Amino acid sequence: MEQPARAGQRADTEDSAGGPVSAQRKQKLQDEQRELRSRLVQLKKQLAEAQAAHSEASDALAESETAISGANRRLRELAHARRQVEAQIGALQQREQTTRSRQGAHELAVGQMIRTQFDLQGRQPWQELLDGAAPGGAARDRMYVDRVIHEELRQIGDLRQRHDELVGLEAQSRERKAELASIATEENASRTQLLKQQAARKATLARLSAQIVAQRRSVAALEQDEARLGSLIDQISRLLAEQARRHAPAHPPPSASAAPRGQAPNLAAFSALRGKMELPVDGELSARFGASRRDEDGQPQAGAPTWKGLFIRASAGAEVHAVAAGRVVFADWLRGFGNLMILDHGNGLLSVYGNNETLLHGIGDVVQAREVIASVGSTGGSRDSGLYFELRYQGKPFDPLAWVGPR
Repeated sequence: MEQPARAGQRADTEDSAGGPVSAQRKQKLQDEQRELRSRLVQLKKQLAEAQAAHSEASDALAESETAISGANRRLRELAHARRQVEAQIGALQQREQTTRSRQGAHELAVGQMIRTQFDLQGRQPWQELLDGAAPGGAARDRMYVDRVIHEELRQIGDLRQRHDELVGLEAQSRERKAELASIATEENASRTQLLKQQAARKATLARLSAQIVAQRRSVAALEQDEARLGSLIDQISRLLAEQARRHAPAHPPPSASAAPRGQAPNLAAFSALRGKMELPVDGELSARFGASRRDEDGQPQAGAPTWKGLFIRASAGAEVHAVAAGRVVFADWLRGFGNLMILDHGNGLLSVYGNNETLLHGIGDVVQAREVIASVGSTGGSRDSGLYFELRYQGKPFDPLAWVGPR
């Protein structure tokens, strides 16, 4: 189920005091980033093995939903590559056209000057007198035309010396067009794979619909799903805390205390977002933090755990945005949450995005605030198309709406 991670990992380039990092220190930071990424990938593998050992009905969707995410992500990457190549081809063609146009303009100007020179050379001195022109005027005109022709010929020579450049530009254009054709072939293959996996998922849903519905209604299954996510976040938090301790200065400032359950933490690095944070996707808020869970008929489920985040109904394929800059620490399928992404924002703060159709980043990737990181889906056995979203501080969930601006 593991998806290839993109090389978006970025090492710090300044120390805790804000100064430049020495080459040795920078190398150490990069080594630690690689080690963290390796441990996160290993954690993901262990989780996948544990899920395989305790199969549930919705797990039959895991392979197709993971493959759909991978195919969509590859199609997006290929579309980006295609646009880049098309832009390169356009720039090359423009350069060719400009060079040829300049050469043609100079050649036309030389032709006109040569004809003028020929006319001037054919004029006799007595014609100047008959025309009332000053004596010697034709000679001066011929001298001027000679100089103009000489300059035009020099520029034509310079342009003709660029013949090799034109040949090179044409060769580059051919290479880019061949690359474009290769991308188109791969896009077709990815679309074929996507359609195949979508059909497989549809067949699985039809075959196991009753079991999946029963699983959603099971309080025990909901509790297990929550415990699984909580355990995953705890393990990730421990790995991140261990790395943070390695980077901690000798005399660190007082740390923020853990926030009570359900309250937003007071973190300096995140405080600028209070009352301004945008939800990661536009849609209908159908479940709120702390609210009771509802069954298929919309009735409260007795004994079911309350929501630890938000569920935002949205159309399949809608863009999911990172609520703040961060680094991907998990990107894979998780039972109960489908294609799941977790971002680390530093200082013990994580954001969680579940039930996605497509994950557009892999472990280690650095993302910016409001960057598109996923697309909406209904994976993991979700009844509705939408996004499950959580914010956690030191492993504890808190209400994202306390930080969201006016909607």
